[in-house]
Parts: sequence; C-alpha cells; structure tokens
Amino acid sequence: MRTLVYISAIILCLQACKDKKETSEENQTMVITDTTRINGVLLELIDDNGVGKLKITPDKYKLSGNIEVKSPCYFLRYNGKVTSYTYPDFNVQKIIIILGATKKDRLNKITGTEIQGLLFKNDSIKIAGVLKNYSPINPETGIDEKDYWGLASGIYEK
Repeated sequence: MRTLVYISAIILCLQACKDKKETSEENQTMVITDTTRINGVLLELIDDNGVGKLKITPDKYKLSGNIEVKSPCYFLRYNGKVTSYTYPDFNVQKIIIILGATKKDRLNKITGTEIQGLLFKNDSIKIAGVLKNYSPINPETGIDEKDYWGLASGIYEK
C-alpha cells in the first residue's frame, strides 16, 4: 500500500512537470522587429524567442550564414532609410548592417552594441562578420562607413 502511495505521488509530480513544459512551449513567440525592401526583396528581422532570424520574400536570393548578434535586431538607418553601400572591389552589390544586443532605455530609445553585415552578391545574400562590444549605437543614426567597408572586405571576419 505504501509503495502505491509513493508511485502515485511520483506520477502526479511527473504530470505536473509535463503540464508546465507544455505551457512554456505554448508561450513561445515570434516577433518581427524590423523590415526593409532591398532590390525588390522584403527582408524581415525576426526575434524567435531570443534568436535572431532573417526572412526573405520572395526567395530569389540564396541565403548563407546565420544571424549571430543577440536579438532583438534592427537594420541601421540614416534619416529614416536603411543605409547601404556598394563595394565592387569585393563583389558586393549592396551591404546593409544589422544591429543586435539592443536595449530600450526609460525613454524607449533603442541602442545596441553588436553589428553584423548583410552582403548582397549576385544571386546570394551572405550574413557576414560580427563586431561585438561596440559603443552603443542608435539604429536611426547608424555608424561610420568604415565599418561597412570592414564587413564587406572580410576584415571583420573572425
């Protein structure tokens, strides 16, 4: 009889743990944090439970690499437009930069300390090098062009 009580108690505990796990899986969410249109392609940055992802519509470009900066992520802009540069010497038709490790302050101003390049090359998009522990960056004012060049040239790769 005593064994039956112990087994019943263990089963109840296991069931409670299972129910809690199912509840936490239901609370998982995907949030679009930023969007832009480059070369006729819609790019969406997605925060998938703390993991940054990039969605491309339509998928006319082959995507290589993963977003490594901490989510939520944003595209860098200047005067409301996503900043891009072209570097034919590196076969980069266009580069834009993703800002990660972002936080909001008390006034809802967003800043981030990690950047990662998004390189458009012929029929592919390469998610390039990462710079971490950068000085806080506002996604609406962007960064200096030298960092776009560094990411496009590959100097910032590992």
